[in-house]
Amino acid sequence: MTRPRTSEPPPPSPQLEPHPAPAAARPRRRDKEQQARRRDLLAAARKLLRKGGASAVTMRAVADAVGVSTTVVYALFPDKAALISQSVDDDLKRLSRHLQQAMAKASDPRDALRRVAHTYVTFGVTHPQAYQLMFMEPRPASAIADSSIEFGNPEEDPYALGRALAANLLRQPGAEPPAQADIDTAAQLLWEALHGVTSLRITLGDDPWFERLPLEQHIDRMVDVLAAGLRRRPE
Repeated sequence: MTRPRTSEPPPPSPQLEPHPAPAAARPRRRDKEQQARRRDLLAAARKLLRKGGASAVTMRAVADAVGVSTTVVYALFPDKAALISQSVDDDLKRLSRHLQQAMAKASDPRDALRRVAHTYVTFGVTHPQAYQLMFMEPRPASAIADSSIEFGNPEEDPYALGRALAANLLRQPGAEPPAQADIDTAAQLLWEALHGVTSLRITLGDDPWFERLPLEQHIDRMVDVLAAGLRRRPE
């Protein structure tokens, strides 16, 4: 006789070990953490700059505000100048985008100047705190390489957009292209005029000591003077 075959229990299922995160995922996670920390440091620097000016922004003060060591700050920013500069870079990029959009709607160089002028001043008086941090708060000069703004890109660099605007205003049919030095001078004259209007409106508001045109009319009058003066050939 043959012995009946007894059914054997199935072997236990193997315990699945959790898969470690792929090697590529770990750097991505570190990058996100680093970007978040960088944003926190820039926000702390911006807050200190707004409250106490550039002298209040130190690597130690920023580190203490975020709760990290100064080693972490130096790992992301080479020095105080770069830290302060990058803390306002987003505002500069935002301003440049507004100016670019205004310039894209223009029908000719003079119309472009008018649109850009109105947009620039409106941005400044609408966002006075951001404008003051960008252009009215003394701060140390930072190397171009340390900025998050792409140098010479009008979509990020307001001065590059100003140069393009000035070059179009100076260019005349049948004449030689304007010299680079003339373009820079014209761009700076335009910027200085727009900054003068913006900064005075921010600091003085509706000052009762003198009469002046409403802002829109004031800008239009200034544009007429600037356009006529820039297009006139020096003797």
